[in-house]
Amino acid sequence: MDSQEFRFELNVNEDALKGYPENPQQLAELIDKEVIKDLQNFVFDNLKDKDGSPEVADIEIKHFKYHEIDKKGSFRLQFLIDRRFCCSDTDSCTADYIDFQFQFQNGILRAIGGYFDWTLSN
Repeated sequence: MDSQEFRFELNVNEDALKGYPENPQQLAELIDKEVIKDLQNFVFDNLKDKDGSPEVADIEIKHFKYHEIDKKGSFRLQFLIDRRFCCSDTDSCTADYIDFQFQFQNGILRAIGGYFDWTLSN
């Protein structure tokens, strides 16, 4: 698996799936703690700047689209990257996201998304 890609699966009721465009945050509530932990590790591993022990927080799902005929769709998973700098007793927070494409089959949503670290490095 490419280190720039994150994959996960969710058990989803198809009727509920059709309602996520109106309330996409319901999908975020289905993501279990183990997937969140894997996501945090994935983002951390792909950040160039690891100062302040960056952590993923405040996950939200936005822009959910589902094409019922071909059983495919997309969504944006937005999150904050929190940093705590203990030496200077300051905090920092930046917003980031991963765009996912998914396929739905037999009650399972299989999502894959690519991550790009937008941090400028001079």
